[in-house]
Amino acid sequence: MRTLYLLTAIYTGLFLSACSTAGSSDQATKTQNATPATTKQAAIKLKNPLTVAVYTKKQPLPAPYTILGLATISKYNLSGIKRQEAYIHDAMRALAAAMGGDAVINLNKDDKTVTGTVIAYQDGKKQKYI
Repeated sequence: MRTLYLLTAIYTGLFLSACSTAGSSDQATKTQNATPATTKQAAIKLKNPLTVAVYTKKQPLPAPYTILGLATISKYNLSGIKRQEAYIHDAMRALAAAMGGDAVINLNKDDKTVTGTVIAYQDGKKQKYI
């Protein structure tokens, strides 16, 4: 019986020592590693997702623009349930705003994803949502 109590005490001690938090030197290393990413994010001007336009139809744009990249959103969530079209458009806007874009054009839909081209207007002119 004493052996059982002794083993329980040892395992409890090992368990509690394994659950201890990291020291301050680990926190300083994490802070130093995060500095370059913060500098890159400061260069991109974050925008409000509500001001990003989503052009569902191909049409001429009123202002010259620069292509920033592609935004891809899955039509299905992690549970396998199909997402609503409004949710997909809101997710596109949020992704484009995080990239610093003003609009999403050339929406392509396939069986599993929706892909759009994120653009930024060169003159900084904001457009209405269509």
